[in-house]
Parts: sequence; C-alpha cells; structure tokens
Amino acid sequence: MASSLVDGVLLAALVLTCACVLPMYLKLKRLDRVQAEYGRAFAQTSQALTTAGEAVRGFSHEGREILEALSAKIEEARATLAELEAAGRRPGA
Repeated sequence: MASSLVDGVLLAALVLTCACVLPMYLKLKRLDRVQAEYGRAFAQTSQALTTAGEAVRGFSHEGREILEALSAKIEEARATLAELEAAGRRPGA
C-alpha cells in the first residue's frame, strides 16, 4: 500500500515536471530561432556599414579630385582674365 502511494506521488511529480519542462523547451527553441535571426540581421548590418564606409571613402576621393580640377580651372580662368585685362590696357588695342 505504501509503495503504491509513493509510486503515485512520484508519477504525479514526473507528470508535473514534464508539464513544466515542455513549455520551457519550446521557449528555448524559439529563443534559438530569434537569436539566429538577430545574428543574420547583425551580419547584414555589418556588411551594409562596410559598404557605406567604402562609398564614403570613394566620395571623399572623388571630391578631392573634383576640388583639384576646379582649383586648376579657377587658376586658368584668372590667368585668362589677367591676359584679357592686360590686352585691354594696351594703347594700341
């Protein structure tokens, strides 16, 4: 009699434990999926930031080239303007 009572208590404890462990197991599986999603999102974000950094460096390089070309054209225009002003001041012109 005592043995069957203990067996019943142990069976109830086992059923209760299973009832508590099963939802926790499902939550852990869900957490693994969410963590994998976050990992993929983080990798994509990292790649996007790398690409954006390369684009900014490219723009910086192109901007420097444009600035140098513009500076050269401004100097050329100043020289041309100085020549025109000098030609306009000549007495024979």
